[in-house]
Amino acid sequence: MEALRSFRRNAVHVRKALEFMAQEPGQVGVERGYLQDAGLMERYKRLSIPVRRALNVTDRASFSQALEALAGHDGLGRIRTAWEKLQAELDSTVGLGGGKVPRRQILSDWLDAAAFYDTLERDRAYDRLIDQWGKAAEGIGAQLTEQAAEVIIQLDEAAAAALGEPVILPPPPKTPPPPPDPDEKWWKRLLRI
Repeated sequence: MEALRSFRRNAVHVRKALEFMAQEPGQVGVERGYLQDAGLMERYKRLSIPVRRALNVTDRASFSQALEALAGHDGLGRIRTAWEKLQAELDSTVGLGGGKVPRRQILSDWLDAAAFYDTLERDRAYDRLIDQWGKAAEGIGAQLTEQAAEVIIQLDEAAAAALGEPVILPPPPKTPPPPPDPDEKWWKRLLRI
């Protein structure tokens, strides 16, 4: 059950990122001879982090652990089919950089580049991605990220039905402030307020 709850909390971030991407269309311009979306990496950064967690089989919020935890519940056939289709596409290869490259590798590099994207360009993961695979990797990575997000949302809806929870989880309760330090003088607390 803990895997399902972790997956559901992660899926909240996927939903929010998809909503943000739908509300914020990109501004297309030309850069270095290519059509470039100026805010592409910032938009995908929000989506890449939870998708990256869901695709990592060792993460507590992984898709495979949540799917396994839901084994025996009704309505998983469509989701399993979509997951297997995504896995088959990730295992297929595409010709980039003079050789055949598994799409899973491109997606992994894309998610790393988007998740660790730095506007100050201290970490050049995106530049390394483009240098290694070319601009086509950007399109392939974005497409596969959105496909993975769709499958994650489908499983989240099934998990919500299985747990009897609402599809869109309410925000978690705020953590209360810590109690006052017993060694601190009362007048210091009063002056701080």
